[in-house]
Amino acid sequence: MAVALQGWHPGEVTIQRQLGFEDAVKDSWRIVSNNMPSQHRIFHTSNLNFIPVTTIDQDGRPWASIMAGLGGEIGFVQSPSARELTITAQLWDGDPLLDTATAWANPRDINHHERQLIAGLGIELSTRRRNKFAGKIESIQSLKNSIFRFAVNVNEALGNCPKYINVRKLVPFPSALPQILYRVENLQPKQRLPQDVINFILDADTVFVGSIYKSERSTAAKFPSHAGMNARGGLPGFLRVSPSDGQTIVMPDYSGNRLLSTLGNIEATGLVAFTIVSFTTGDVLYLTGTAKNIVGQDALNIMRRQAALTVMKVSGFTFVKDAMPLRQQAGTAVERSPYSPKVKFLNEEPEAEADRGDGRKCVLESATQLSHDLAIFRFKIPPRDGAQKLRIRPGQAIALDFMDWIGPPQYRHMSSGKPSALNDDRVRTWTVSSAHENSEMTWFELTMREVQGGTVTGALFDILRESNAPYGSKVTPARDVAAGIVGVTGDFYLGQTHVNALWVAGGIGVTPFLSMLSALSMRHQPVESNITLALATREPGIMVKQLTPLLAQISPRVTITVDIFTSAKTHDICLPQRGSQRLSIHHGRIPVEYWSQVAENKDILICGPGGFGDSVVETLQAFGVPLQKIQREGFY
Repeated sequence: MAVALQGWHPGEVTIQRQLGFEDAVKDSWRIVSNNMPSQHRIFHTSNLNFIPVTTIDQDGRPWASIMAGLGGEIGFVQSPSARELTITAQLWDGDPLLDTATAWANPRDINHHERQLIAGLGIELSTRRRNKFAGKIESIQSLKNSIFRFAVNVNEALGNCPKYINVRKLVPFPSALPQILYRVENLQPKQRLPQDVINFILDADTVFVGSIYKSERSTAAKFPSHAGMNARGGLPGFLRVSPSDGQTIVMPDYSGNRLLSTLGNIEATGLVAFTIVSFTTGDVLYLTGTAKNIVGQDALNIMRRQAALTVMKVSGFTFVKDAMPLRQQAGTAVERSPYSPKVKFLNEEPEAEADRGDGRKCVLESATQLSHDLAIFRFKIPPRDGAQKLRIRPGQAIALDFMDWIGPPQYRHMSSGKPSALNDDRVRTWTVSSAHENSEMTWFELTMREVQGGTVTGALFDILRESNAPYGSKVTPARDVAAGIVGVTGDFYLGQTHVNALWVAGGIGVTPFLSMLSALSMRHQPVESNITLALATREPGIMVKQLTPLLAQISPRVTITVDIFTSAKTHDICLPQRGSQRLSIHHGRIPVEYWSQVAENKDILICGPGGFGDSVVETLQAFGVPLQKIQREGFY
C-alpha cells in the first residue's frame, strides 16, 4: 500500500494531544492510502445509492452535499482506476454541490484550488460498511436535467469506523420533488434558526460532517489542503441546539478510532458543515458555520458527562423538502447502534435536570475469577413494569453503559498511560456466554478478559482482587454495581435448523460458542448436526473446564469435535470423551493442513483478534472456501 500522508497535520496533532491519543496514534497516518484498494472500488461502484461529499463555496466555507444517481439507483459511480472515480449524479436546487458544478463553467473559479477539493464517504446504511476518499475534482460535465458527471482524482482512501451507524434499508424513490423551504446564505449573529429547522436537527440520528484543512504556505508541501467527510450517529436527539441563541449546535464526540481527522480539520480551520437527511421524508438540511472543539471541564460545563464535543455556530443554511431520491423502505425499522449512549442534554436545557429513569438496568450478582485476567460475571435484570422483554439469541452480544457507576472521565492535558480514558463514554459490548433461548433474559453471564489499563474491566476485576477469593470461588460484590442496558446486537448467532459448521475461536473469542453450546445443551430434541470447534488458547485447562459440562449435556444427535491448540502445558488436563462428542488437545499453532481437513462443505464462523481472523480467512480461501461461507465476529 502506498501511503498518502507524511504525518498528521498540526490540527490533528493538537486535538490528539488534548484528548491524550497522541502517542497511541502517532504512526497511524500510515494507514491512509494514496489510492483505493480494490474492495473500496467495488464497494463504491456496486453497493452505493448515495454518497455524501464535501466541497468548498466561494467564501471558503465547507458544505456537505448529497450525490445520488438518477432515481436513487445503484450504479452511478464508476472507477476507471485505483485513483479515479467517475460519478454521474442528479443534483437538485439548494444542494451546495450544484453551485460548485455551475461555477465550474467559470475559469476563474475552477482555478481556485479550494473549489476543486472534494471528499466523500461511501456508506452502506444496511450493513454499516463505510469507506472514505478525498482528492480533487478534475472536471465536471453538464449532461441534462441537472445531471452532472464528476471526474474525481482520489489521493486519500481509508476504511472507516462503523461504530455508531444506525442501520436502515433504503430503496429508490424516483418521484422526489425538491422544494427549497429556506435558504439563508449568511445568518446574522443574533438571528435564530426557524423552529422547524431546530426540530429537524433535534430529531436527527445521523449527521454528515464536512470539514477542510487549509494549509499554510510554509507547510503546504508536507500538509496540503484537503477536504474531509465523515458521519456521526447516535440516538435521535444526540445533536443539541442551544435554546439561548437558537443558532449554536452541539455535537458530542463519542469514542471512536482515535484518528480524529475531522476534529483535527476543525481544530486547524475553525470551520465545519453539517448535513442532515430524513430518510422517511427525503428532506435535507444543509448547514455551514464556524466551529470549535471543546474538551475537559469546559465541555462538562456545556453538557454533563460529556468530556469532548464540537460546537458549531451556524453562518448559513438551506432546507430542501422532498429532495432525497431514496427512502427508508416501508414497514422496516431502524436498527439502532448498540454503542450509542443515551441522549445528553445541554446544561442550559431544563431536561438536563430531570432524571427520566427510562432505561433498563442490570446489577452485578456474582463473579468468579478463572485466572488473573479471566472471569465470569453474572448480572441480574430487575423487573420493571411496562418494560419490553429482553431476548437474546445464542452468540449475540449486549451493550452496557457503566457511566453512572464509574462516572465521567476527567480531563488531563496528557495521559500517555491511559489515553482512551479521556474520551470514554463507558459503554462496552461483550458477547453473552450464557444461553437464554426462547425465554426472557432475566440474568446473563459475561466471560470476560481484563483489558490492560481498561477502565471498565479494571473496575470489575478490582472487585475480585479486593475479595482475595481463590480462583474458582463465587464472589458476591460488597458494593452495588449497576449498568444501563443499551441493547442487544449481533447477527453472529446459532439458528434452530440443521448445523454443519466449523467454529473457529482465538482466545476469549470462544465466548459466542460457549453460548451456542449452552443453547444446544438445553435443546431436548435438537436436529441432527455436525460441529467442529477449533480453539487456539493459552489457557487449555480453563477452557476444558468450561466446555466439559456443556458437552456432557448435549444430545447424541449433535456430533461435536473440539480441537484445542495451545503452547501451554497440558499434562494434568483430563479429557473426557463421550460418544458423539470428542475433545482433543494439540500442541502448537493450528497447522495449515488442518483447515483442509475440517472446512469442506461447512459454514464457518470465526471469532478472535483481527490478525488471527485474517490469517484463518486467508488460509481458508487458499483452500478454495468461498467468502460467502465465512462469517466473522470481531471484538467489540
